[in-house]
Amino acid sequence: MKPSHQKLSQSLSILFGVIPFAFGLVRAVRTGDDLRYVWVAFGALVGATIALAITRAQRMASVGLGLTAFTLATLLATAVALLLGTQFGPGVLVVTSGCGGCLAASCVLYARAHPRSI
Repeated sequence: MKPSHQKLSQSLSILFGVIPFAFGLVRAVRTGDDLRYVWVAFGALVGATIALAITRAQRMASVGLGLTAFTLATLLATAVALLLGTQFGPGVLVVTSGCGGCLAASCVLYARAHPRSI
């Protein structure tokens, strides 16, 4: 991959990784004290990080990394939301799958920018 493509992938990886936290911070500022979205984003980040570690160990392709990261990030984000007292429903699934999708995209873009580390 050309260095310019690596830089673009790296930049997009950071952008996608920041999006869930940005939404969480916007919600916290708007409500004054509701940090639940930040905690949910952190749970998704932990899930995506675990997926990245699994992928490194098994040398999975980008599709495998994306699916694994999305699944683990969404599951851990949902678990955090439920632990924070949120009632399970469509709203929780929309928020947690959004966080999971952003962090899965971030993982795939990171893997493209750093092919030797994955």
